[in-house]
Amino acid sequence: MEFDMSPATAAPRPRKNPERRRDSSQRMIEAATELFAEKGYQRTTLIEIGRRAGCTGTLVSNRFGSKERVLRAVLAHILNRFEADESLSLRAKARDPRPAPAQLSRFVATYLTDVAQRGTRIRALYVLMGEGLGSLPGMAEEIAHVNQVFRGEIMGYLTLGMERGDLPSSLDPAILASLIIGLLRGVALQILAEPEHLPLDALITACQKSVQAMIRAG
Repeated sequence: MEFDMSPATAAPRPRKNPERRRDSSQRMIEAATELFAEKGYQRTTLIEIGRRAGCTGTLVSNRFGSKERVLRAVLAHILNRFEADESLSLRAKARDPRPAPAQLSRFVATYLTDVAQRGTRIRALYVLMGEGLGSLPGMAEEIAHVNQVFRGEIMGYLTLGMERGDLPSSLDPAILASLIIGLLRGVALQILAEPEHLPLDALITACQKSVQAMIRAG
């Protein structure tokens, strides 16, 4: 007796172990991100991460080694939004014919929209940053890296604008980027705390105007 194993009837190919391992690791990271956003790092246990991910705390421990390594994986996952987004890369900035102020306005809109739509990830980042300043001093290096990546993205717009002549050559990209980050993070915290009370479009427009004012002020 022969079996018809044509593409229409063939049994689905079982996923290989490395693929399943990647998927389960990603579920653990996403579960940890949610729990860190809800409870913070200190109050979250590996058992809870495993339960949220649909596995055991022992498996989480075996996979990552420690809760601190889970935290590092979560921070890397959060940073991936910036580092893996081709539209935010330096190449994309250079190809964009719009002047730097217009590109920065787009960045502001993208960031605040991302905060509103992906609040869990951003909330987790801010909770971890707060703990990093207090009860988690050992994570200062990782938190500093998060800040450097964010600041570097904005400095890229400013530096390119100065090179093109869109912005005054007297600007200090590092200082101005830090001020812009302060504005965006302050607004982001309010969006996370009161999403139903704050009109996103109006906030984006106001922030864009504030950034342009910062640029003009030098």
